Amino acid sequence: MVDFRRMIPVLAVLAFLLGSAVTVSAQTPALQCVTAGATNTPVRSEGLTELVGDIQIICQGGTPVAVGQALPTVTVQVFLNTAITSRCMSSTTAGCIGSYSEALLILDEPTPSQQFGCPTTTCANVGVGTGAAIYGNAGTATLNNRNVFQGIQTASNAITFQVPIDPPGTNQRIIRITNIRANANALGVSGSNAIPTSVQAQITTTPFNVLPVGGLALQAVGSVQTGLTFSLRNGANDDSLSSPFVAQQCVSKFDTGPGSATRIAYLRYRENFNTAFKKRSILASDTNQSATSIQNDLTLGTFNTETGFTPTSTGGSNGANLPAATAGGIKLGDADWGTRLKATFNNVPTGARLYVDTSATSGTDVARLTRDEALGFSLVAGTAVSNTVVELTVTNNTATAVWEVLQSDPTSIATLNFGVYLRYAANPGATPASPALGSATVSGSYAPTSTATTATQTNVPRFRDTGSPLKLFNVVLCATNLLFPFVTSANGFDTGIAISNTSTDPFGTSAQVGVCTPYWYGTAFTGPTSATPSIPSGTAQTILVSNTLSNVTGGFNGYMIAVCNFQYAHGFAFVSDLGARNLAMGYLALIIPDPPSPRSASPFPNAGAGSGEQLGN
Repeated sequence: MVDFRRMIPVLAVLAFLLGSAVTVSAQTPALQCVTAGATNTPVRSEGLTELVGDIQIICQGGTPVAVGQALPTVTVQVFLNTAITSRCMSSTTAGCIGSYSEALLILDEPTPSQQFGCPTTTCANVGVGTGAAIYGNAGTATLNNRNVFQGIQTASNAITFQVPIDPPGTNQRIIRITNIRANANALGVSGSNAIPTSVQAQITTTPFNVLPVGGLALQAVGSVQTGLTFSLRNGANDDSLSSPFVAQQCVSKFDTGPGSATRIAYLRYRENFNTAFKKRSILASDTNQSATSIQNDLTLGTFNTETGFTPTSTGGSNGANLPAATAGGIKLGDADWGTRLKATFNNVPTGARLYVDTSATSGTDVARLTRDEALGFSLVAGTAVSNTVVELTVTNNTATAVWEVLQSDPTSIATLNFGVYLRYAANPGATPASPALGSATVSGSYAPTSTATTATQTNVPRFRDTGSPLKLFNVVLCATNLLFPFVTSANGFDTGIAISNTSTDPFGTSAQVGVCTPYWYGTAFTGPTSATPSIPSGTAQTILVSNTLSNVTGGFNGYMIAVCNFQYAHGFAFVSDLGARNLAMGYLALIIPDPPSPRSASPFPNAGAGSGEQLGN
């Protein structure tokens, strides 16, 4: 048996070595980095360039690099489960592959005056001996460390950074990745009663031993939700527009409502979560959205704007610009505009004029009309017709209106309502009649709409057109349908017909003008003949059957329906032998109620089933 006393020196040495190892380990623990849990922010399912939450990596431990010694460079890549659509800053080629992006990697949460941009793909930072967050020249001629790095788009869904990393030792190193935009629309919306679809990010680092990042393999950086609900309200804005507004062709629309036009509906845009509507930047006002954005203070938290992080361009007196700080006059991280709301009017009948409100408010949210969906904000003021209403240009029966959100409250859900107005001077007797008959529709969406689903240099934010057309108004024929039950021009008889336009009266009725088209039904002839000349209000037009149907061999026996494109037509028929010498009779035409198609035998709800048309004169 080995003498235990002989083991005591050996155990003492072993204990010393173990104690020394523990002491060294306690002084310089291995470098450990973990993802701190990305910000999972709501993103709009309609969006093609949605700002997702920032990603943070927190590092501790490791042995700091000695003063003046070069730091090792790490390749950091961010992958999304959809296309990364951050703005291209050094290329106009769609996709931006191999070019600088607006995406940034920032070290140690620098204040605006301490942001020093790396002017090339990578910078040769050096150690400061303690691993502390010291950047700029820090009062020495040899130190010129950088802490803001611009990413390069290396795949449709990947951004790559080259970053010098100094183990922080007893300090802490914070790595923030920001200005990542995503094509949220490609991911779609989850079904009802389901967890929202996530925009997911994955971080890789090479070499891993220099920056060993642990934590979750995938980080949820966005929850995809439908951002906008568009609907129509009636002209009083007290209920939904259950059916299209009916505009009669013969009744002018310029006598009521703002701007001498008739308000026919409200367009309602409702955000589905608090931050679905965003102003352009924190400097935006309710009359100006084009101010240069200054959003470079990391202590402010989430900006809730379309603009992301806009770093200090020079980092004080010692800094240098990033490789591609501007693109097309737009600053890195900046948006082109705030959230825009678009109305697209289609099938607008020729002769109809449309007007819209120039602004709307909801709480502190404000949106104002701008001149174009894909140009910088340009306020459209009211016209001479009204200082709050402006006429839209209708081209090829289509018109658009675009409003930009200039103020937004991220703590409430906004509902913005814009009035729509209709105006026209009735002239149904013109050739062609004005306004034309037709059914106009409107669809609502975010703007600008685009088919560009990968990174580009322009139009941030942009959206897919998700609008569906809703029926807005119908221009319908003004008609009086007159039934002459018996007309003849046979066997020595003839029929004279008089049709009067009685829309001029002592009751304030709008005077109308129009023509009447006769439709003949008999054994010798069936079909329409040419319309009468235009019948002005307060006058009558006469027809002699033998003249109108002079080509009918043997004369005509049957009935006739006159369809007049004005209201308040009345008819009288006079049947006699030639010269009215032996037999003559007269009667008033019957009025057929405006029929559905086909005519119903019971159009009156109170008349009882099978009651017929209840014709009257």
